[in-house]
Amino acid sequence: MQDLERYESKYLLNFKEALLIQKRLEQYIKPDKYSEGTGYRVRSIYFDTIFNRDFYMREESASHRRHIRIRTYPDAMDTISLELKEKNGVTIRKRILPVTRRMTQEMLSGDFRCLKQHKDPFGRMLYREMTLETYRPVVMIEYQRKAYAREENNTRITFDSCIRSKEGNLDLFDPQPFLAPVGHQGEVIMELKYTDFFMSDLKSAVGTRLLRQEAAGKYQRSRMISMSGRNIL
Repeated sequence: MQDLERYESKYLLNFKEALLIQKRLEQYIKPDKYSEGTGYRVRSIYFDTIFNRDFYMREESASHRRHIRIRTYPDAMDTISLELKEKNGVTIRKRILPVTRRMTQEMLSGDFRCLKQHKDPFGRMLYREMTLETYRPVVMIEYQRKAYAREENNTRITFDSCIRSKEGNLDLFDPQPFLAPVGHQGEVIMELKYTDFFMSDLKSAVGTRLLRQEAAGKYQRSRMISMSGRNIL
């Protein structure tokens, strides 16, 4: 199990703004090893309780929220992880458990017993939580990501575009799922992720004080389509 704790902030950009910021950033920080060209695809299926507790927790409080999801990369389907992401105040804690395709298919069918006997205590904790709270898969989200990384302060800057989602008939390994766009065409979400503090040269390159901070994450934005009958623009 991998355990990360850091600060994260999100900003909503248009395509032109994102390209300009990336051009400035490349003087100070390099793309990660997966981000050649236009980057890579990320696909996740999110779980929530039968009463959508995690969705409403975010609606009721900006400082406390959590998500449980299974994540993979359509261009490298052998890399799969089960993740618990929690926000508490200004920090984000993300715990990551590698899982197999078989485990994934069992969990997506509502059977979490594969976690019950897991050698990692985090897996057994998730089994209890997901079983007692009646979690089930609710939405698939896919997007294109370009990421930059620097070792200092475990810094990552990501640009997520072409965000699409679907609910119902959720198959993480479907080669061509039918997905609906979330938000405006050309919209990009930039995320700044770091421990301790954000480096001053990167802060200058990004120019955060001139940007609009984004409150709702991709899960919230995607589920608003079905929960309220409207797309978040």
